[in-house]
Amino acid sequence: MIKKIIYLAFLLPLAGNAQTTVIKPLVKQPTAFAIITDNQTYANTKDAMHQYKTAVEDDGLATYLISGDWQNPDQVKQIIIKTYQECPSLEGLVLIGDVPVALVRNAQHMTTAFKMNEKAFPWDQSSVPTDRFYDDLNLKFEFIRQDSVNHQHFYYKLTEDSPQRLNPTFYSARIKYPEKKEGDKYAAIASYLKKAAAAKADKHNQLDRVFSFNGASYNSDCLIVWMDDEKAYMENFPLAFGRQMGFKHWNFRMKHPMKYKLFSELQRKDLDLFMFHEHGMPTGQLINDELACTDFNNRYKMLKSTLYNAVMSHVGKRDKDTLRIQMQEKRQVNEVFFKDLDNPKFWEADSLHYADERIVTEDLMKRNLSTNPKMIMFDACYNGSFHENDYIAGQYIFNDGQTLVAQGNTRNVLQDRWTIEMIGLLSHGVRAGQYNKLIVSLEGHLFGDPTFRFAPIEANTLSTDITIHKDDKAYWKNLLNSPYADVQSLAMRMLADADTQKELSPLLLKKYRESGFNTVRMEAIKLLSRYQDDNFIEALREGLNDTYEMVARQSAIYAGFVGDDSLLPAIVEALVEHNERLRVQMSANKALSLYPKEKVEKTIEDFYAKVDRLNENEEKKRLLRSLERMFVQEAKVHQTLMDVAAPEAKRISAIRNVRNYTFHFHVDDYLNVIRDAGNPQEVRVVMAEALGWFTNSVQRPHILEEIKKMQQTANLPEDLKAELEQTIKRLSSVSYTHLTLPT
Repeated sequence: MIKKIIYLAFLLPLAGNAQTTVIKPLVKQPTAFAIITDNQTYANTKDAMHQYKTAVEDDGLATYLISGDWQNPDQVKQIIIKTYQECPSLEGLVLIGDVPVALVRNAQHMTTAFKMNEKAFPWDQSSVPTDRFYDDLNLKFEFIRQDSVNHQHFYYKLTEDSPQRLNPTFYSARIKYPEKKEGDKYAAIASYLKKAAAAKADKHNQLDRVFSFNGASYNSDCLIVWMDDEKAYMENFPLAFGRQMGFKHWNFRMKHPMKYKLFSELQRKDLDLFMFHEHGMPTGQLINDELACTDFNNRYKMLKSTLYNAVMSHVGKRDKDTLRIQMQEKRQVNEVFFKDLDNPKFWEADSLHYADERIVTEDLMKRNLSTNPKMIMFDACYNGSFHENDYIAGQYIFNDGQTLVAQGNTRNVLQDRWTIEMIGLLSHGVRAGQYNKLIVSLEGHLFGDPTFRFAPIEANTLSTDITIHKDDKAYWKNLLNSPYADVQSLAMRMLADADTQKELSPLLLKKYRESGFNTVRMEAIKLLSRYQDDNFIEALREGLNDTYEMVARQSAIYAGFVGDDSLLPAIVEALVEHNERLRVQMSANKALSLYPKEKVEKTIEDFYAKVDRLNENEEKKRLLRSLERMFVQEAKVHQTLMDVAAPEAKRISAIRNVRNYTFHFHVDDYLNVIRDAGNPQEVRVVMAEALGWFTNSVQRPHILEEIKKMQQTANLPEDLKAELEQTIKRLSSVSYTHLTLPT
């Protein structure tokens, strides 16, 4: 009864909305947290909700509990802003139940890979479901409309005068039940909240049991990538590499099918962190590719499955018997080959074989699988699609196991991201939400309790200091020489965030050159990309041949984005000398395609004139031939882009290609397309948007100068004027939180 009276004493109706209440913190703490839910979820989970609130407060966060009858995302955002104004130390929030979903348009540069044409595809597919609408108060949005089918979905446009980089005010997470799981969703949410609350009683669980899995076709199946990840993991999770078996590093090649072994590992009650590096979809994870055909029987089975499925995929468009006869003639097989085409046992076996290569939500539901890793990373496309009625990440937190938090994406993501950046902060007691905020993208989200944390390796106040010492340069300078790699990386990040005078570049180059930590060197290069000076170029030149594959790969990608001719010798060397690094090769090859043909060819000639390699002349010719094909294709695309007589749709397609392939040597042509009032307005607008992707280019200052002049042009169409404003903002401020990479 006493507890009930305390709760009621803190119920504060908001002006203008009698259906919204705020239960304020019962204790004072240095930082705060907000639980936001809808009235119906609150009414059905009240005891569990308060149990969770109390547990979070006992763990060091003053906690608000806010419920409302939310009609749109703006109502939710208003209460978040009001709470933040009242409590500037608010560090994070969680959205529980049926909190409206914002789907954002005109912001694809804030994603890692998503580049769908917003005018050509349906809105629900071409918009990005994102909670950056709620947790990044710097951004400005314009409401467009409510979805006509799903009334919980609302479309917003990122305005052209908004900041064009992500810089979240606080971290966030969703606790949203996957409706397709059926059952009582409120009972499930209540059960989860009780689980999350109970877990906070364990103050001694350190991050010392880690599992990492690489699925098929991920990162080109490059074994160097997989092997080099362990260099970073040893820095991220030092407690997992002791005398006991605390770390497992698996690869899809180890078994076919692999998923049943993974199910066993997922049920381990001692496991702290499970990392899936794989391809995915909203309700599935790709684990294995098709089994390699090592004998006649396997080859025959694969051929049979392929041709049977090819026939059946066209049934309806044409008669099945006609399709079968055509396939017999085309593939030169006899009638007996198709004897099982209508055999249910064949199709059952074929279906099971295919199903064994994936983990899907039905697997988790039918088996009633209890997953136990405290935290799970889904480094894949779509696994975090909380806006759908079913999504993988939700299935992993809503079961009888111990999983408390999952990380996933609402849209497709790039393989070449540095997916484990800062993850080692979890070893030092940093909350899951705080870690996720540091590596945020438009599509990336947490699910479950974002306040969850492991016991630190050594006692510290880092999780509080990230908020209260955010701009304290002296504090972070003291941590630059921490014995732990991720703490050093965090210190560099915080100093760079506070470096308004752009003075940190020499220190970052020094850290790159002197650090023995692979992850510190990678963070130094990433932060140097903000400065775009000689120190950045020098770090890339050395980074292209770094001992850590991720540093070399990202250096190759940046080298393509930059377009500085002095990097050409280092790119060629990385391409030729380190061909075992498949992703570095791919990135270096693409980087060369963004430089002028003549300079690339001369650099290759100069390289081979100085080296002694087996069959070097033949090797050089093969390399030049492969590059020639790229240059020929590029010339054709550019010709279409510039051809005023070409169909508008083809020109726009060619221009959109520039978003992925920033040809620095064509910038003046691109600017002329915008200047020419004789071009269709849409062509000019799309070209202006494409120039916004030259954020790291040596041509960036030139682009900025010219488009600022264009802004002053009389009678400039409003759409073009707005796009130029957005491009200026994008080029004037290099992203602080991530780099958008080409697909």
